Amino acid sequence: MSQSVYELMALAARYVFAALMVLIVLRAWRLTIVDSRRAQTLRRLSPETGLSGELIVLEGDGQARRGMRYPVIREGMIGSSRGADVRVRNGSVRRRHAWFQLTPEGLEVRAHAGASMRDRRGRPVKDLLLRDGGVFSVGRVRLMLVLSEGGGEEDFDGDDAFDGDELFDVEEFE
Repeated sequence: MSQSVYELMALAARYVFAALMVLIVLRAWRLTIVDSRRAQTLRRLSPETGLSGELIVLEGDGQARRGMRYPVIREGMIGSSRGADVRVRNGSVRRRHAWFQLTPEGLEVRAHAGASMRDRRGRPVKDLLLRDGGVFSVGRVRLMLVLSEGGGEEDFDGDDAFDGDELFDVEEFE
């Protein structure tokens, strides 16, 4: 290969890689804009979409940091994929991790196809019924449910039963 052909190929490769870099940046920017518009539309239409509360990250790492909030609609999927209704971005969360549905008793959560889900105490579970303030883990991310439509504490075993009246000593007035 002659020196001039080599220089021409090196110059062309430089421009090809620069164009690929620009293409990647533009595509990522476009996806960010689309996602933010989708989230903005969901927030604006939340009364019509049945927004029932939010999941707050208590413990997490990576892109699912402590304090992040995820809106919860009446039914959907928790996962790391773009199609998930509650998208938790963490390496330990599967693309389709768990299904949830709001019922009169609370939020029913079911693990999907062997995904790891744990209750408040860290025990592995497949199904879980959460009420306002309920805590559970998907992968290595610990989440707390805050319902906007009321509810109670998470279901406990009999030894940990919690009566809301124990918080305050209130005398009944006649």
